[in-house]
Amino acid sequence: MGIIEDRSTGHRFALPARCLLGRHDACDIRFDDPRISGEHASVRWLNGGWELRDLGSRNGTFLNGRRLAAGERVPLCVGRAFSLGGPKVELVVADVSPPGAAARHGGTGALRVASKGLLVLPDEASPLATIFEDEAGRWVAEVGDERRRISDQDVLQVGDDAWIVALPRSTAVTFQSGNAGCSLDQAHFRFAVRLDEEEVQIVMLVRGETTVLPHRSHHYLLVTLARARLADADAPEVDRGWLAREDLCRMLAMDPQRLSVEIYRARRQMMGLGLAGGAEVVERRGATGEIRLGVRSVAVVRLGS
Repeated sequence: MGIIEDRSTGHRFALPARCLLGRHDACDIRFDDPRISGEHASVRWLNGGWELRDLGSRNGTFLNGRRLAAGERVPLCVGRAFSLGGPKVELVVADVSPPGAAARHGGTGALRVASKGLLVLPDEASPLATIFEDEAGRWVAEVGDERRRISDQDVLQVGDDAWIVALPRSTAVTFQSGNAGCSLDQAHFRFAVRLDEEEVQIVMLVRGETTVLPHRSHHYLLVTLARARLADADAPEVDRGWLAREDLCRMLAMDPQRLSVEIYRARRQMMGLGLAGGAEVVERRGATGEIRLGVRSVAVVRLGS
């Protein structure tokens, strides 16, 4: 994700696909400086790169000492610096990666950005809502038990708070090149579980390539869902492996908030492997709130066998 840094404070700002800079409360990046206009300038991702545009500001936007004309657009690259309203507010481009999903709090203006293709609201410690791209490249939001498709600039109600989402047309991000072009549907997961159930190892096989996943606490959640899927092997695929959230919490001895955190962590690990549709490693059935493993091909064995 694109990043600009304020040279005077060292503060770094993550850039949504369309970023408004200025003094107004509605701006994505806000500066409390009277020389800066309410809506001073914008930074946008366009045609595969970031561009800066002055919005007709009173005191100007400057690039290399030259004042941009109102409405003028200039490309940005790493290390390029520009200032707003004069030399006091100078910003430098630190990263020009493509934008990911982001959301701005409707009240405070606080900005949340996606990590490894996942955007959670209000934060990772309390993931009440999760936003991600499905395998078909459509943006999906899960808020509680509700799951629906969303679009750029939609407003999501998360608890008592409203969030305005900013979604790029396509993230087109590969986090691990070895799995580029592969999808979760092509994966086989082999779970090896220690006899005392205290350790779970996951080996993923995709197109003949083997990946041993670093051990994480959420692996026990995944193997529990894998066992439920295997227990329903005789049922149609659409009906296999679903567990009620309450039952799953009881089986794992955790409360619903902890379960949400574990689901988020499992999805983040899969997204970090570069698998298309990796967030669907845990699926939710919106009408009932049931949960299942999104990997169709699984095996569960004893560790060491």
